[in-house]
Amino acid sequence: MSKVTIATAPCSWGVWYADGTPSGTPYDLFLSQASEIGYKGLELGPDGYLPQDKEELREILAHYGLAVCAGTACYQFDRYNDFEGFRPQLQKLCERIGSLGGKYLVTMDESDVGLYSEKKMDYTPELWDKYLNMFQKLGRFTEEEFGIKTVYHPHIKSLIETEEEIIRLMDYTGLDLCFDTGHHAYVNGDGRQGDSSAPEFLRKYATRIPYLHFKQMDGNVYSKVLAEHLDSDTAFDMNVMCDLPDGIIDFKEIKRILDDINFDGIAVVESDMPRATNAQAALSAKRNLEYLRKIHVID
Repeated sequence: MSKVTIATAPCSWGVWYADGTPSGTPYDLFLSQASEIGYKGLELGPDGYLPQDKEELREILAHYGLAVCAGTACYQFDRYNDFEGFRPQLQKLCERIGSLGGKYLVTMDESDVGLYSEKKMDYTPELWDKYLNMFQKLGRFTEEEFGIKTVYHPHIKSLIETEEEIIRLMDYTGLDLCFDTGHHAYVNGDGRQGDSSAPEFLRKYATRIPYLHFKQMDGNVYSKVLAEHLDSDTAFDMNVMCDLPDGIIDFKEIKRILDDINFDGIAVVESDMPRATNAQAALSAKRNLEYLRKIHVID
């Protein structure tokens, strides 16, 4: 049987950046609503959104009964020549994560790969080696210096998104994944009801996935995206990602796979809601948590 530790993150309240945009949700409102709904775990989200003073943040989280499962490092890796370029900010983040008891660092890429990832078509093998080497050094640094395990988050419109790129990353770097079901289905699936891309990948690479992002995709919106050749930014503004009960990914099948592989790890309920009000975000977060209880992912 699986043992899933459920958490939430600021992006489920429409916070993608340190300044709280695009939703503008104040951090104390996010924390209070997450706590009231029943979440106990927290992925810190964009570095700088929550207070950066370790003692202040520890007191705030204790007040709301939230334990830190991971920090989040989102970098435009194409702007760096090597690992040393972002090492100082990474070190400060890891110090904060460690002081709060977090065991994971979720890292993802925000490079300019073009609206449709078209710039990657011109990448040379040498350039790929440069990026993969940076990821490898990042993972070794967090593990050796802080005992924090880096899990890489494949993401739409980034350096690592297709299954081929994900496998290359794992083989080259040795990093395990923060596997996001919604992002995987968007890039690698067929958009049809019951799309099996995310469940099949989860089963096949179970030993490399200690950390999950539960995310769902709206098949109707996705069909419009494909028909009109819309970019992913527009797709997200159209709410291509939806509540867990409503989309094409069968989370009952995800549950069966988690049981079959004896999953013992973290799953962050991560809904991308750039235009939601605070009330809408809270309602969605509550509905998703209730659904996971209903299908027995959690008690």
